[in-house]
Amino acid sequence: MRKIFFTIVAMALLSFNATADESKEAAIRSALSMLNSQVPIVAVADAQFPGLYEVTLASGEKLYVNETGSHFIVGEVYKVQTDGRLVNLTEEGKKAGRIEQLATVNPQDMIIFPAKGETKAHMTVFTDTDCFYCRKLHKEMAQINARGIEVRYLAFPRAGAGSKTEQVMESIWCADKTDQQSLFTQAKSGVTIPTLSCENSPVMSQYELGQKMGVTGTPALVLQDGTLVPGYMPADQLAKMLGVVN
Repeated sequence: MRKIFFTIVAMALLSFNATADESKEAAIRSALSMLNSQVPIVAVADAQFPGLYEVTLASGEKLYVNETGSHFIVGEVYKVQTDGRLVNLTEEGKKAGRIEQLATVNPQDMIIFPAKGETKAHMTVFTDTDCFYCRKLHKEMAQINARGIEVRYLAFPRAGAGSKTEQVMESIWCADKTDQQSLFTQAKSGVTIPTLSCENSPVMSQYELGQKMGVTGTPALVLQDGTLVPGYMPADQLAKMLGVVN
């Protein structure tokens, strides 16, 4: 599917010849206009290196395009720092987008485990109630919260709609707000919880949001600066990464 998509992109780009009086952005948008409307352009901006423009699609995918739309690059772009370190410019560009996307989520639709005492940092975790490392992370919740870190859970049933996990997570998210933490922890421990459903369950919309943000597995941690960290991380390492000092 990915190969077909980028073949279409290539055809669209190669078929376009920009005229002298079109702006570069308009030229790029026009070149990409033959793409399927389900993959609209969100933004066109200068890339962080000369000669190319960064095109962000609604899927979160980024293309690097020249000013006439005759060539493009798909993939990640790195910058070599003066000290020899590599900076992933593509990932840096995605951070702000993730923060904006998370800002659209109603806190009432999150299951939040607040920091104990002063909140020094927070992170958002896309989680599945069944995955081993999701459960391992949740077992350390008391330690994480004790370090001043607030954890905001969003649903990401890996098996998708209609799966047993999705039904379990819907039962949690559809429960009374005062019961959600308890049911969530029970489910993480393998305890069978009462089956519930509701018309406005946010479970699948959160799952779709995670996919748009690049989540492919669980747990997936989104830090305050928009960094996406895949997988489990111990409480001490989390605190260090978030700059939390006890």
